[in-house]
Amino acid sequence: MANHLKVLTPNKNKSKFFGVDYFLNLYDGSLETFRYFASSIDELMIFRDEMVSFNQVKYQMFQHGIYNLEPGKIIGIFQNPDIYDSLESIGFILEDLKKYNLGLFLETNSEKLLNDLDLLKNFAETNSLLIGIPIYAYSPIELSFFNQKATMDAQIKTIHKLKEAGLNVGIIFKPLIPRVNDDSDNLKKIIDKAENLSIDFIYPSFTLYFDSYKIKNFYDIIEKERPNLKNYYFDNFGWKYSWESQNLGELKKILVFDSKKSKIKYAMKDIIDLYRDDSYTQLKLF
Repeated sequence: MANHLKVLTPNKNKSKFFGVDYFLNLYDGSLETFRYFASSIDELMIFRDEMVSFNQVKYQMFQHGIYNLEPGKIIGIFQNPDIYDSLESIGFILEDLKKYNLGLFLETNSEKLLNDLDLLKNFAETNSLLIGIPIYAYSPIELSFFNQKATMDAQIKTIHKLKEAGLNVGIIFKPLIPRVNDDSDNLKKIIDKAENLSIDFIYPSFTLYFDSYKIKNFYDIIEKERPNLKNYYFDNFGWKYSWESQNLGELKKILVFDSKKSKIKYAMKDIIDLYRDDSYTQLKLF
């Protein structure tokens, strides 16, 4: 019950999660994809089997909790579930953060993000802001656990408008599923379009995570929708709780080479430096 009511959770690994200081979760329930797997950049990997809904009690706890936070701290809103799931705008959250001079890392691929375009632009004039758009492929892939809005071609309009507004925007490449979206051409096309859109960063989540519940659900849906992959998965991964593509070495080379060539940030330290001062990263040197 205590974990269920946690609203602001300190980040114990600031070098990993975009330098956020506190994770914020104002919802009950989880995205459906967390029924099957999680990725290394997912702050909360569990699946909470309940209706997804914005929790007003949690919001009140958040308002009370930020009162004592040090100005300049970064609040991270990650996508389990998406903050826009039952909200048309997060303007009231932005106002709370502005009131106490707090920054925001926001992970979402909801089209509702554009409802807040002017508010986000106004927020970024005085407060730190970084937006991460989760993308799993350039174009849709026929598997029911994928969010079909989480493709590069589906997000082009949103990203273009965010960049046009002068905001710091990047792509979080996840999840990476062997023999599904781990081909080099997919990543190359994403980076090429990212350069086209003047995207600030791309950060990959190359590891796929399961637990006993998730992996059973994953195999069940693979058997139903991609039965040709089942033997390959059993032979190469079995019931392991972490998977990495056999193409991982090649994908890492493409990420580094193509991102450097396109002048897109890909290292976490450089991404953090996009929206907060270097006091944290400098301290890490000693």
